[in-house]
Amino acid sequence: MTDNNKPLISVIVPIYHVENYLERCIKSIINQTYSNLEILLVDDGSKDRCSEICDEYANLDSRITALHKDNGGLSDARNYGIARAKGEYIILIDSDDYIHKDMIQILADESFRESADITICTYKYVYDNKPDEVDAVFNHRVETRVLDRKLAQEMYYTSDLTLDLTVAWNKLYKKSLFDDIKYPVGKIYEDEYTTYKLLYKCEKICYIKTPLYYYLQRSDSIIGKMSGVRTSGVVDAYLERLGFYKDQSEDELWIKEAMHSLHMMCYLNKLSSDKGLNTNGIMDGDHRNKYLQEVRANKKAYKKMSISKKFEICLYKTSGKLYYQIWKLLKR
Repeated sequence: MTDNNKPLISVIVPIYHVENYLERCIKSIINQTYSNLEILLVDDGSKDRCSEICDEYANLDSRITALHKDNGGLSDARNYGIARAKGEYIILIDSDDYIHKDMIQILADESFRESADITICTYKYVYDNKPDEVDAVFNHRVETRVLDRKLAQEMYYTSDLTLDLTVAWNKLYKKSLFDDIKYPVGKIYEDEYTTYKLLYKCEKICYIKTPLYYYLQRSDSIIGKMSGVRTSGVVDAYLERLGFYKDQSEDELWIKEAMHSLHMMCYLNKLSSDKGLNTNGIMDGDHRNKYLQEVRANKKAYKKMSISKKFEICLYKTSGKLYYQIWKLLKR
């Protein structure tokens, strides 16, 4: 079967001020061994050469469409591309990263074989000051694990795959998953607000234990320049997740997220404090009030908590600062 007889896959690349990395990203996509692609380059109001580069490649490859829009941020650019995608499947790739030449083929093969709604691969860190990765050769079928939506949610808390399960860019999605889900415009850590909802809609998920995505580490990236206020913003995503699990009556997942949120608030508070940043009241103030409000709103799940977990929450309710000090001592 030729690629033209296989499903069309839309590759969406949100682009903003990455002229030094963009061509490498685009070349890694157009050189994929799976060729039945629609490549949407979404120029999100770049003021550097990104706009020209998009147009140049659109003229070179008929599969490429250059889309130019006013700057609206990463989420807005992703939503813009998804809304215009014609493929049955979607892949999202960040414009400073690049991918293994067989990434889409391997994801597609496993997805089609298992009739998966989402197929996930692992990633490899790459760095500005080091040579580009040389694609490995896979002479055998990759190792694949099949998950259901509940197990995927639980693995977020019980495995070392948290980043694999959270990020947007290492996954092949059925486009229909996005029919009623969008990335939140104006939010940092937009994946934390979105990916778990997509996974929860799935009947079947494939996880491929092979690094096919090259994730660039840049000191000038959004995350690399994170302020204390922005760092604390991810807590809002955790609290929204608590509300989601409550609405779905997922009591066990709600309990896991309640403790995860509490411990992550401590971790982020310490991280910001160590960097001399404004923590914006992560352990106290608005986030504490929102957290305790979410806990009070789910009495059914709270009753199922162990005594030790209830004690932690009661201590935090008594004093966020005291809880944080005890957490720091125990973490030593």
